[in-house]
Amino acid sequence: HADASMARSRCSGSRRSGLGPRHPTYCRAFSSKTTETLEKPADENDDRISTTDVATLRNHYATEGWVVVRAVANSALIDALQRDTDSLEQEAKTFTHSRRRNGVFFETQSVSGKKQNPAAKPGLLRKVGAPSKRHGSFRELVGLETIHTIADTVCDVENMKIAVDQVNMKPPNGSGSGFPWHRDFSFLKPKALESFSQFGGVNVVVALDKSHANNGGFEVLGRTHLTEQSDEVVKIMRDSYDGGVDDGFSCVGKGVELVTQSDELGDAKQSGPENVFDETHRVCPDLQPGDAVFFHPKLAHGSLRNNGHERRRIATLWYVGRGEV
Repeated sequence: HADASMARSRCSGSRRSGLGPRHPTYCRAFSSKTTETLEKPADENDDRISTTDVATLRNHYATEGWVVVRAVANSALIDALQRDTDSLEQEAKTFTHSRRRNGVFFETQSVSGKKQNPAAKPGLLRKVGAPSKRHGSFRELVGLETIHTIADTVCDVENMKIAVDQVNMKPPNGSGSGFPWHRDFSFLKPKALESFSQFGGVNVVVALDKSHANNGGFEVLGRTHLTEQSDEVVKIMRDSYDGGVDDGFSCVGKGVELVTQSDELGDAKQSGPENVFDETHRVCPDLQPGDAVFFHPKLAHGSLRNNGHERRRIATLWYVGRGEV
């Protein structure tokens, strides 16, 4: 049934602003926030969803741009995904630069967060693209019936195809970097973007490990999918996305001049264009392995670095519709 689960709500952001990728900042105060969540029935093989659940989730998805669904992937599939992710990391243990190998792209984790820079240490990965080309567990996840059912009934995307699949690493103890606020649709290749424009799309994050506010958990900026941006702003955000995240969250876009100053508290502050994304409805859902976040491709999202002591890996799937069968 659909009920209210607790998720940590972040404050509206740092004092810094600017046109360009902006990184989540830590806050001194937290408050509780309800999130629409579909709890799986006791029988994990039962994919039925009640009419009440669908109505509630559809409303939340339309308004906020995201929903959480528990136990989308069962324990056996999660075990396989974890093993295969370990295998990919083992394959890359000597890599010092990002590279493509047998159809799979290994993006190493640099100090700066930029993929063209050397790895902070050999084998340290930021993400792996197209793992489904190597492992059956990821192919199974891409085609999982539960995902396609939720996409159809809740997100209004039917007969969809995969545009991007990847697994994002978040190494512990601060050895990796975070991901700035961004919207995935701007990174779609032309044919996939055309399909999205015609038939819609949905993105899905599936937790392979626990994901929460203390380990660089996946965060969303609710309602930002409803905000349109000019082509120029979209391009600036996309082109300046490739970079690391510290505890501050501001990287200035190309061609945009901002003046940096300090306020009476000594905090860095930038004058210039206002923040691109409204952080009022910022949420970091607590996820267990197998839980998923379904979100609109235009929804802004990101994450902090992982300063905890446990890994935080997520599989990320981008789907676009193909219209009616």
